[in-house]
Amino acid sequence: MKIQDDLIYIKDNKAIPSPYAKTVIEFKNLKVEELGFVYFMCDHRSPFAVYEWEQRVKEVKNSIFGNKKWAPNEKVLAACDKYEKLIETSAVRLLKAAKESVVKLEKYFRTIDLTLMDDNGKPIYHAKDLINNLEKMGKVVDGLTRLEEIVKKEEQAANTNRGGIEVNKYSM
Repeated sequence: MKIQDDLIYIKDNKAIPSPYAKTVIEFKNLKVEELGFVYFMCDHRSPFAVYEWEQRVKEVKNSIFGNKKWAPNEKVLAACDKYEKLIETSAVRLLKAAKESVVKLEKYFRTIDLTLMDDNGKPIYHAKDLINNLEKMGKVVDGLTRLEEIVKKEEQAANTNRGGIEVNKYSM
């Protein structure tokens, strides 16, 4: 996809709705900052996509609105739902699920306690299992990278212009 084919894109640190997005009821009356919130919350290319939803809300809110007592209202949340539905393909859906799983794996590795014992005094977690899981993490990262590449190729295939070059009235 070229930038203007995206529903919302970021230019000069501002969220810009595409002409198509301006026709979608859920995006029509949103302020620039609210559009930015929708983009950063819902787009798989967002730098905030690595966070779980609740943490992402905090991070995006603080990045866009600072310390203001702003919270996403029903209108903004409806725009988030619509945005996700409109950009979602099977590959994007899989990529998002994979990223959510990676967050859970990260929590597992951060919180595993090899000293925890069950009621019989036997370890709940075994070092051998942890080591085996750690050995497989490279495959998880490789799989995630391959999935991201598939999504990028899918988006590029949807781009009608070669190399994402913008066509203007003088280049026709």
